[in-house]
Amino acid sequence: MPARNVIAIDIGRRRLRALLAARGRSKLVVKRVLVEPVPESLDTRDAQAVGAWVGQCLRNAGFPKAKATIAISRERVGLKRITLPTVDDDELPPMTRLALGRDLPFDADTAVIDFVTLERDETSTTVLAVAIPETVLAFEKEIAAAAGLGIERISLRSMGSAALLGSLNDPPGDGALAVDITGEGVEFTVVLDGMIRFARAADLPPLGDDTGTANAVVTETRRTWMSYRIVEDSNDVHSAVVIGDREICRHAAGPIGEMLNVRTEVLAEHPLIKRNQQDMDGVWPLAGLLLEPTLGVQSIDFAKPRKAPDLAARRRQRVLAVAGVLFIGALAAWTIGSSKLQTLQTKSDDLTDQYRQMLHGRNRFKRDVYKTQHIKHWQEANVDWLEHLLHLGTVSPPPDQLVLDSWTGVLNFRGVLFDGKQKATSRKWQTPMPIKIVLDGEAKDRMTADAFRAALVRGKLYTLTSAGPDSAGGRRLPYRFNYRLGSVANAQPIEDDAADSNQASATDPPEGTAVAHNTARGNDS
Repeated sequence: MPARNVIAIDIGRRRLRALLAARGRSKLVVKRVLVEPVPESLDTRDAQAVGAWVGQCLRNAGFPKAKATIAISRERVGLKRITLPTVDDDELPPMTRLALGRDLPFDADTAVIDFVTLERDETSTTVLAVAIPETVLAFEKEIAAAAGLGIERISLRSMGSAALLGSLNDPPGDGALAVDITGEGVEFTVVLDGMIRFARAADLPPLGDDTGTANAVVTETRRTWMSYRIVEDSNDVHSAVVIGDREICRHAAGPIGEMLNVRTEVLAEHPLIKRNQQDMDGVWPLAGLLLEPTLGVQSIDFAKPRKAPDLAARRRQRVLAVAGVLFIGALAAWTIGSSKLQTLQTKSDDLTDQYRQMLHGRNRFKRDVYKTQHIKHWQEANVDWLEHLLHLGTVSPPPDQLVLDSWTGVLNFRGVLFDGKQKATSRKWQTPMPIKIVLDGEAKDRMTADAFRAALVRGKLYTLTSAGPDSAGGRRLPYRFNYRLGSVANAQPIEDDAADSNQASATDPPEGTAVAHNTARGNDS
């Protein structure tokens, strides 16, 4: 197949870049290169004015009128790798649009989306999806029309870098990082197996000196590398290629290689591109875009994005064939249904009235049930003080060893509780009745008082604290004590606790002593 002329252009904010080449079966022969600064007087928001200027520049540089490949910078698109749960090619376009539309920084409904397939297994397909706002695409088309150019393809500038690195790596499967210094900014593209794995763009300030620009490129490379490692968590980049102004690239290549710890070089030649002594510093990615068709790889084309086939065409024809019959049937059904609907509506209104009347009675019944249960639990708030007094008598030593001067019981009842936050099946009424008993007495000696204390706390019924210091000087027995007993909510003495405590306390006092008790005073409040 004879070589034919192809054109690629990239209209940036500061520069116009264009490339004219002859594309053969396996190589690209460069004929002309154009890098032209954008005049400050040009209104870059006016597509007609920009297009007229671009057309004039191309004619002055000897570019023929032809269809052109238009490059779009990374910063103007949304890009993402997506794994979709399908292996059907017909399902990929709508699923890609749905998945990518959730993460776009612009309106997904007005976006033009294209994709290329990266990987596929038995159940899923991984694609590289790229979206561009429809307004940006329309602006580029208007510029091309005003410049007198047809459109062969509208693609991503980073795809050109990927094509260059994919055919440059040895072996081809090695991952590489392309650092493309575009003139307005810098674009970073991680290429693996000839396809983009990660891409990012950043602005560069117009510093005016090569060293300052190179330092800014290195800084942005560090940020990009950190972002890539966080997102991908992989170590598959084994080389880096710096593209752009040769002096800036020369200053930046060394620090980039040291930072990434990979082989880094400045792109000056490519085995598939014959540059014919042309200065390719600013147009290498454009050459990569023109080289893509010869590599046999899938490419992004916003001018003709991939769409799902119209599988519903036959269905629409069948629907149209029976539309008249369905309309007549629907009209008859509507008449019958309208009558039935009126009847059902009347019945629904009656049932609604009945529901509202019965709902009031139901709510009143539930309220009465809760009131009854509340009263029942309130009446249960009672303490059998006699049982507590008898229990204390069973664990106390004989009266010649210990006497009680006073016994005071207090019920700290704070009302009936109901946990209404739980589910209906788990709601519970609670009637907590913690009590407090204060004992004031005298013992034969400190050992007897301690034995009485141990008997009280031996069971699980009471907790015990001293209400005051234990000291000598009782009226009847030498050693005074004052204990404060507390119990868990609703706790009552049981026979086992009493028996155990009595058995334990029976071993404490001397044998043969009689059991007697002082008069105790109870206070229930």
